[in-house]
Order: sequence, then structure tokens, then C-alpha cells
Amino acid sequence: MFMGDSAGGGLCLLTIQALLEHKLPAPRGVVVLSPWADLSASGESHIRNRHKDILLHNDENDWLLEQLLGPNYTQLSPNSPIYSPLFGSFANFPPMYINVGTAEILEDDSRRVLAKAREVDVDVTFEHGEHLMHCYPLFFPYFPEARQTLSNINEWIQKLYS
Repeated sequence: MFMGDSAGGGLCLLTIQALLEHKLPAPRGVVVLSPWADLSASGESHIRNRHKDILLHNDENDWLLEQLLGPNYTQLSPNSPIYSPLFGSFANFPPMYINVGTAEILEDDSRRVLAKAREVDVDVTFEHGEHLMHCYPLFFPYFPEARQTLSNINEWIQKLYS
């Protein structure tokens, strides 16, 4: 089982894509919370939610790209499937659980991954937290919605292994 949030969610997706490309075994399932799946920031939620997201800010994107891709990041293509799993293949992916808040800049990353995965018949469970921020399940001590999401993920994993 792979699980990751934010950039870690994107890395989970990239890792599975690489495993499948090299015909290596993939995990039984993957859970991603607010995955950063599009380093080119082409989703409309990067604009729509830029003032709602209290944890991530669109104006930090250049700094984040430099941290991830190095000082020459402007010479690279952030919409390459090497860096952005959204632009890679989801064929033969294991079952996925995707969670995202509707008040975060990465909302469309999750919704677009969902659409691409469903196009190739991946078993995807999608949950969104209405008006909630980036990686909101991590705030389970404070929000009942976060506790419910963690319970839903646990239930999903239990069914996957039963």
C-alpha cells in the first residue's frame, strides 16, 4: 500500500507509473491526499482558490519548483510525465483513494487525476472536503470531517485487504 500527501502524493503516483512502465509489481492500492500531480499548475483551482488555501499559495510555485527540480528548473518542462504524474499513464493502476479539499489550489490536480484514471477503468474512490484546506485529514484533532475521512480511508483499506 502506498500513501502520500501533497508532493508525497504526487511521488506515490510517479512511483507507481515507473513501476508499471518497467513491468515491476505495483502496490495493492494507493491513497493520495491532495496530490501535487501537475507541477505546471495548469488547473483552474490554482487561480480560483488562491485566496482560500491557507496552507499553499500559488505565488510560492516558482520557489517550490526550484526546490524540487533544481536551480535550472525553468529549462525543464514541468508538464512532463517525468515530473507531473497527471500527464503520465494510469493504465493498469491499482485501486486508488483520492482525497482533496475544495478550498485548495491543488483541487483540480486531484479531479483531473480522477478523470484520467477513470478513463482507463481504474477503480477510484474520490472524496472531497467541502470548503476545507490542503491535506485537511492531517488536522483530525480539530475537524470532525478530517476524522471521518481517516475513518473512510481505513474502511477502504480494510475492504481492499479482505
